Amino acid sequence: MFRPAVHHHSPFRLPKLPSSANTPAPTPPPRRFRIRRLLLYTSLSLTSLGLGIYLAFLPLTATILASLPRPSSSSISSLAYLPPTERSAEIERLITTHPLSQHLRSLPGWQESRPHAQMPELMRRHSLTASTLAGDTKIPVPPLIFTKGHGEELVAISYLGNDLCGHVGIIHGGLLATMLDEGLARCCFAALPNKVGVTARLEIDYRNVCRSEGFVVLKARTEKVEGRKAWVKGRVERLDVGGKGTGNPWEERGEVLVEAAGLFIEPKWAKSLPAFVKPPA
Repeated sequence: MFRPAVHHHSPFRLPKLPSSANTPAPTPPPRRFRIRRLLLYTSLSLTSLGLGIYLAFLPLTATILASLPRPSSSSISSLAYLPPTERSAEIERLITTHPLSQHLRSLPGWQESRPHAQMPELMRRHSLTASTLAGDTKIPVPPLIFTKGHGEELVAISYLGNDLCGHVGIIHGGLLATMLDEGLARCCFAALPNKVGVTARLEIDYRNVCRSEGFVVLKARTEKVEGRKAWVKGRVERLDVGGKGTGNPWEERGEVLVEAAGLFIEPKWAKSLPAFVKPPA
């Protein structure tokens, strides 16, 4: 018996997949875009390589620089400063032969130095007091510094020229504050565990006008040290060319121009600093 075929229609139909023969091939990026991408990847790779080499050799560089020979405080006094002009040569002669300088050389426990001469050239050229403020009409001769013991007292003799003024003929108060900041800090550094510190507080009292084209002497004394903290007092006095210097430098008082008191603190990370970063004695 003949039976007609029955077709069952499923309610679900699979989507018709496109034939691979009819699928267009992806269009390659333009040549210019590929060149730019190649240059970008190359520059990133070179930058990463350079940064890796820098970080790898940074500790070694610090170690090498720290190991470079630096003159000691005792040897600095024997290094003759060569003034570039006749004017600075005369100023140098008056400073080194002044009765105060001769008196300090004769006292036991005092050392003579020129700290700016111990700074590496790369550091000196960026130093405010050793480079920016140095010059025949500014500070023509590096300060001559005497220190006592391990951070007990400091005496610094300087000459201040006409190009350091606020008002005409009067030394700028900010310069005197800078001198006291650096002088008081240098006085106490040797008393700190790692011989370096930062200024936490500096109080200044201006007493008299400081005239330009004249000699001044900065005197500082460490009052107290507690761990990483040091309290220091100091002052700047006018120095007579023919003045005397026969007694205790701190007790003898000339014409006081500025007085100061400061607190200096050694950072917790000071121990990890390489030696060439720490200020010379």
